[in-house]
Amino acid sequence: MTPAERPCNETIRRALARILDSKGFQRSERLRAFLAYVVEKEILGEGAQLKGYSIAIDVFGRSQTFNADSDPLVRVHAGKLRKLLKTFYETDGADEEWQIAMPKGTYVPEYRRRSSSVPVSSGHDTAGTRSRQSGRRPPWQPAPFSSPWAVLTVLPLLLFVPLPASEMSLEIDAEAKLVNGPMAAVRGLPSVSISVTGPQHKSTRRFAAQLREAALRHGTLGQATASDGGRASVSGNQALAFSIALTWYDAPAAGIRVTLSHDGEGIPLRQDFITADRLDSEADILYESTSLAAQLFALDGEIYAHAALEGLQSTLMRCMSATAQYRKLLTRESFQEAWNCQQKLKPLKGDEPFFILSVSSPHKINGH
Repeated sequence: MTPAERPCNETIRRALARILDSKGFQRSERLRAFLAYVVEKEILGEGAQLKGYSIAIDVFGRSQTFNADSDPLVRVHAGKLRKLLKTFYETDGADEEWQIAMPKGTYVPEYRRRSSSVPVSSGHDTAGTRSRQSGRRPPWQPAPFSSPWAVLTVLPLLLFVPLPASEMSLEIDAEAKLVNGPMAAVRGLPSVSISVTGPQHKSTRRFAAQLREAALRHGTLGQATASDGGRASVSGNQALAFSIALTWYDAPAAGIRVTLSHDGEGIPLRQDFITADRLDSEADILYESTSLAAQLFALDGEIYAHAALEGLQSTLMRCMSATAQYRKLLTRESFQEAWNCQQKLKPLKGDEPFFILSVSSPHKINGH
């Protein structure tokens, strides 16, 4: 089967949705998230980034200290995923025209037409594949990197200690000092508060929970919280504070209205409406929330685009974007831009505090 016979992205996504909605996959949230993640990364031409380390962090929520060589977590679940896919195509998916497979030895999915035994390689190392993907912007992007520091480690620089991961927590006063102090313009990242407003509906609550989980998987945010409706952001950094309101409507069409706002301006930046028929199952909610999260939280998403347009980006945000651009283009110019930006990310001098966060003692902060 030639690369030209590869199914279109919409065909792949429809096949994926049917798999995720099957009885076998509905019993395993982890395997559903695993499969959805690798397929979407492959669609975007990022199959080469599908490594055990990034999957462990982005899908399974492991910390940045995860060691893929000594911890078989991803390999074990990959084996389970291959078995479950085989079972699906022997039962519920026996009539599927296109099959999604994950060959042993790789996490990059392949697509096979039912009438052919030859797999369609999903590798993007051929000129035909690259030209097919160039010239059109993908509809959404999942988290392209495991963390802010995963972005910056593309360049051979020794930088200061990473920002706190989700496993690390700070005392409120210390966090406020870190975000609002002299380091805010250097290391600040956007924070997002997700709230459910208006009539209560189970689909809205489930979507809010999945959207927050998807936000946490992105390494582009400093914080993603569920709002109780009246509590202000703990950091108080309104320049990089954003809110997402989810509202259920019964008429004229049933569904969820999603409104993204910048807290500092108090005006909507973007509104989406997700109809009820796109939220019928857990698989639908997972897909829609993951898709929307990428549109909002990715390095080329709505929040980062707005911050760049309004001049609100911190040095870290600019460097993350520049380094991601270098990783995409691999040109001398993009490397130089990322390098120059990262030279600014050095420990602060003089009286400005430099915080070192300890994973083993999450509430302990050392100032230098």
